[in-house]
Amino acid sequence: MNADVPRSSPRGRPRRLELEQVLEAALAVGLQQLTMAAVADRLGVGKAVLYGYVSNREELVRLATAFASRHHHFPADRGQPWPTWVLEYARALFEMLTMKGELLETWLSGGQSHFVEIDAGEMWLAALTTRGFSGEDALQLRHAVSHLVIGSAAAAKRDRTMHDEGRPRAASMRKALMSRAPEEAPLVRQFLPAFLVEVDDRNWEYGLFILLKGVIAGRDALGLESDDTRRCFDELAFQSH
Repeated sequence: MNADVPRSSPRGRPRRLELEQVLEAALAVGLQQLTMAAVADRLGVGKAVLYGYVSNREELVRLATAFASRHHHFPADRGQPWPTWVLEYARALFEMLTMKGELLETWLSGGQSHFVEIDAGEMWLAALTTRGFSGEDALQLRHAVSHLVIGSAAAAKRDRTMHDEGRPRAASMRKALMSRAPEEAPLVRQFLPAFLVEVDDRNWEYGLFILLKGVIAGRDALGLESDDTRRCFDELAFQSH
């Protein structure tokens, strides 16, 4: 039986909760520090009740990550040009990885369900191969986009955490720079405002546009791109500024 498909009914005890409530409570507690006791406390039930829904903590983490992924809004295939679909996908992934629940940290520790990764890969291949990409090229682009988004999400969470703790990154970096001799790091000093920019929900997209521009140029050189795709990308890039 697929471990990431919720059971139709809990084992052992009469139903007191919907499984969705258990998974939402797990995400609210946070998957990295999740314990069965903490989830039970949040739900106001005894810990033993949870074992009517899951076998152990590891299963609860897998189900919660699968639940978050499958309930998050990823782009539908509306026949939009591929750069539009990729941008929509990347934005949805960034939002999911930076939401509460520690999904990014769970992915980094290898706790994410493999079924989530398989489903995401299938969705990506379906969208890109119908738009003229080979399977290999589509997956190479997926790896590049995913790595860029994951790195951006990690930076955004770091900056948000530092700000919430009263030590914003920009102020901390400026203080560290000012503690050094004036002749040190002259280029950083010259471009300090740009150096101190914190990652937020949209400014991370600049790197994505550079990546997509390179892909379009490479495909264009091979005669694989249309005027519509180039115009679509130019419009997206213009709207981002």
